[in-house]
Amino acid sequence: MTQGACPSCGAPVEFTAGSAQVLICAYCQTVVAKKGVNLEAHGKIGAIVDTDSPLRLGLEGRHAKVGYKLVGHLQKDHGAGPWDEWYVEFEDGRTGWLSESEGTFHLMFEAGVEEGLKLDEAYPGQRLRLRNRPFVVEERGHGHVASAEGQLPSDVDPSQDGYYVDATGPKGAFASLDFGTRAHSPEVFLGQRLSVEQLGIPLDQLRPRVRKVGLQQARCPQCSGALELRAPDRTMRVACPFCGALLDASHGQLAFLQLLDKPDHEPLIPLGAKGQLGGVEWICIGFVVRSCRVEGTRYPWEEYLLFHKTRGFTWLMQSNGHWVYLQPIAAGDVSLSPRVAAHYKGQRYRAFQSVTAVTEAVLGEFYWEVHAGELAQAVEYVAPPYSVNEDATDNEVTYTHGEYLSPAAIQQAFHLKRPLPSPHGVAPSQPNPHSSASAWKWAGIWGVVLVALFVFVSARSANEQVLDEMVNLPPDAVSGQPSAMHFSEPFQIHKRGNVRAEVFSQVDNDWMGLQGDLVNQETGEVSSFYEEISYYHGQDSDGSWSEGDTHETEYLSVVEPGTYVLRTTAAFATPTTGGQSTFGRSFRVQLTSDTPRGLWFFLAVVVLLVGPILSLVRTAGFESTRWADSNLTDSD
Repeated sequence: MTQGACPSCGAPVEFTAGSAQVLICAYCQTVVAKKGVNLEAHGKIGAIVDTDSPLRLGLEGRHAKVGYKLVGHLQKDHGAGPWDEWYVEFEDGRTGWLSESEGTFHLMFEAGVEEGLKLDEAYPGQRLRLRNRPFVVEERGHGHVASAEGQLPSDVDPSQDGYYVDATGPKGAFASLDFGTRAHSPEVFLGQRLSVEQLGIPLDQLRPRVRKVGLQQARCPQCSGALELRAPDRTMRVACPFCGALLDASHGQLAFLQLLDKPDHEPLIPLGAKGQLGGVEWICIGFVVRSCRVEGTRYPWEEYLLFHKTRGFTWLMQSNGHWVYLQPIAAGDVSLSPRVAAHYKGQRYRAFQSVTAVTEAVLGEFYWEVHAGELAQAVEYVAPPYSVNEDATDNEVTYTHGEYLSPAAIQQAFHLKRPLPSPHGVAPSQPNPHSSASAWKWAGIWGVVLVALFVFVSARSANEQVLDEMVNLPPDAVSGQPSAMHFSEPFQIHKRGNVRAEVFSQVDNDWMGLQGDLVNQETGEVSSFYEEISYYHGQDSDGSWSEGDTHETEYLSVVEPGTYVLRTTAAFATPTTGGQSTFGRSFRVQLTSDTPRGLWFFLAVVVLLVGPILSLVRTAGFESTRWADSNLTDSD
């Protein structure tokens, strides 16, 4: 511990952090540095300004079961308002930095210098490896230390503007590359994204959020219109709904920047409207109209900025009556084959389109420096009903995960009285209403049921052969006449069911027709069938040929139990000499009772397939319409 007097004002100062080399005098804002046993004044620095940070100097917490303390505080600025960084000293002697960005915290530790890495090579979207871990560059910017308090590990120079690059990795990994004034070989700080609950600081020790009181009931400096800001602590830009003036709100008061064209219609979700999405009550605070041009045609869409005091910001996008709920995700959580496919949480998203998006009109509040004419390269990857969306500028890339929502869901969520426009066309991430997956699923289920039923019926069937008879017709038999008729011996059918009739005849380049009549001797009821057997063969210029068969099968409908006689009458082509047959005829008849008919099972399967096949055709048509609007080809 080093104690002494401030070299500038004489006030007592005390170094309590073992790693600290400078401290900021709490009385005169002098930067006091240790030089052996002496203290030196290294100029003055600005006092800390109130922000919405819940942290304060001296707070203690625990991370990974190790206690730490906030011993230093820097505020950096890149011209659009300050952000906070806290110097942390752990009980085990480690030191690190805790940074804040839009309500998210990153705890980082020094990891050496990345030799040879150039600033212009670390552009947004660039994928690189740091300490054998993958990262994606999200932002490249610059800033200077504007104010400070507490104890710090090194001297600070408020006049020095330094460059930095922020990158994210899988599962919340975070990296910050401090280039300082150099163009290469940055200092590397690696760490993890944390929520306020993960800081390990008792919630009752956190500061209440400081609200920019002057912005809560501000007036437009251009038209004096009353502006009710819903997120004054986070707002950097305000677009006046009355005159279209774009105002800067980063310094706690409104300053005119430029006059914008007002949107040509009112937002479908009014500014200030509250709605439930994903179990969170959001408030609509901003409205943006963006567009792109494809082959000279303008395609506009709308984006609604939603805010929650602890969840931060999210988006709703509306295009042609279709809505997508967009939630920010870390670039490092997305595995990307640029303009081919994206992978997020184990799911593949196919590249759909890449356009240059231009901001045309804005209303309400925004957490970044929005301006008319702002350009971004927007790439969309889809796996309906979800999407992964990339927006890239020269200095920043952001990713969002989208979920397609129907107009009815938006109407209900925000309790809108005015009906929303009906969707037209097919949206990139719109789920296919004709998806055949369900139809095939149910066809499969019923197919299994049919198979089980067929197996069950077959197992219970008697399948009993009740007649097997060989019939030889007399030589003088005449086709279709009583002389070609034959009666079997009586036989019993014991079980009610179908009867399969099989007819065999060794015809050779000839044919035979057989009329069969199954006569119930007790009731006189007759069940009939007719089969024609033909078999022809020969040779021609193409070689040997044949057609027909010597065996045919027919099924009789349900036959009741009883005693039966089979009457058969044969028909055939008869070569005659003086009207008499020159040769005999023969055939064989087999009857099997209570045998299931496989044809009905086959027809039932065909009927089951009709629905899935129609669904498949409609699904293909829908997907064809969807991908007709794509300007990217999947070559993965």
